[in-house]
Amino acid sequence: MPGDLHAQINATVDAFRKHVEQKLEQWRTARDPLAFREMELEVHGDCRGLGDDLCESLLKDLVGDPVFQAETAAAAHAAGKFRDVGRREVEVTLLGGKKVRVVVEYFRQDLRGRPGRKRKSGKRGKGGTGLYPALAALGIWFGVTPALAGEVCRQVVDSDSVRAGRAALDRRGIDIGHKQTLNLVNSFSRRAVEQRQQWLQRMRQQAPAMALLRGKRVVISTDGGRLRERRSSGRGRRRPSGHRGYKAPWREPKLLVIYVVGRDGKVEHTFRPIYDGTLDDCNAIFEMLVGYLKALGVHEAQQLIAVADGAKWIWERIAELVQQVGIEPNKAVEVIDWCHAVGKLSTIAAVPAKWSYAQRERWIRKAKRLLHKGDIDRLVELIDTLAVGRRAKAVSEHRDYFVRNHRRMQYKAFEAANIPTGSGAVESAIRRVVNHRMKNNGTFWIETNAEGMLMLRSYLKAGRFDDLVNWSLTQAAPWWPLNARIASSPFGNDKAA
Repeated sequence: MPGDLHAQINATVDAFRKHVEQKLEQWRTARDPLAFREMELEVHGDCRGLGDDLCESLLKDLVGDPVFQAETAAAAHAAGKFRDVGRREVEVTLLGGKKVRVVVEYFRQDLRGRPGRKRKSGKRGKGGTGLYPALAALGIWFGVTPALAGEVCRQVVDSDSVRAGRAALDRRGIDIGHKQTLNLVNSFSRRAVEQRQQWLQRMRQQAPAMALLRGKRVVISTDGGRLRERRSSGRGRRRPSGHRGYKAPWREPKLLVIYVVGRDGKVEHTFRPIYDGTLDDCNAIFEMLVGYLKALGVHEAQQLIAVADGAKWIWERIAELVQQVGIEPNKAVEVIDWCHAVGKLSTIAAVPAKWSYAQRERWIRKAKRLLHKGDIDRLVELIDTLAVGRRAKAVSEHRDYFVRNHRRMQYKAFEAANIPTGSGAVESAIRRVVNHRMKNNGTFWIETNAEGMLMLRSYLKAGRFDDLVNWSLTQAAPWWPLNARIASSPFGNDKAA
């Protein structure tokens, strides 16, 4: 460690020691709950300031090291066409909220000689993008340190609004402003979505590199939720806020869930589940499923169990998914969620308008017994007894549900084999990922922001948020050699069985 850095650190610690000595007698007078609480908050606030002072010295020492500057510049040059436009002063916000200014080399993409339309005045295009190699190598993007970026994104994603997230950050002494907070979360999430899409594309096209699911009983499920999208109408007068009117149609975000169960059919908590989602169509969510399953090495799994409701868009794609991930068809099991199937029976029992409550309950109990046994032929016959007269059409619509899902409703056999018969995992994921954060009254989402929030919140609720942040930061600067030793997937430190 250089001598000047030693001197800076010692001076910072000495100044903090003097501050503590001056405050010590005052802190000792805390003899009641209120005073002790205020004292404790003040002490932690002062320690946070010390942390930022130390990090400031370390950051300036790192980026001021000519060897480090040369190494990062050479690595960036080798990875792409950049031209050095000199040193610039940059403001960086540390984890404790302190803003520091450092002077670093700035590279701009060298687009000279390439065909293309000239950038118009006031329009920032590819010609305006650049790179600070020394900062990028340390994971400093968007003007904040990697620890602060992860903490801001976590709090905003975990809270029910940006305002609530900022309030949680403020209690830790972090306040970077509403606009910067929003820009940071949106910028980080958009980049993470792009990185994930590129990674999944590679996983779909190459042989599995991991065997995390070897010998496991794997359960997959998918379903859709609801949120409101904000679409600009592009017409009308601007309001006092500066915005024009907009439309807010409903959209159906789709989520996937992957988890592992043991021989007894209970969830294995040694494997953290995988949640993810998209606002795209049915094909997109299944492409994501294929990518994740191939990356995890599901072809070596003991069993692949698909559990979901009776939506046709799900079951029409399962066979192709099994083929694409490379697992043997005899190891794949398809299961219709028991509660959804029973719900269909209740809907059918409600068709006869003159039935009493007792008559409906008797019919439902009989139908449920047949359903549980897996005797779908007799169940269909029972349903047909109601398909008479004017109610024939209403009953027949639901009858087809049981006919086409005959083999997916062998519940007695499923229970004997300890195969899950409920899709509660994906239903819970939709409630926690979408409903509690993205379906609030008066909340309307720009599509790209919604995609980012879906991904970040999915990883957060699956207990994989820090892994995602670490992976995304390294993927942003793949040219830096030291990033090669860090996890090459969003699964972090997960290891094969």
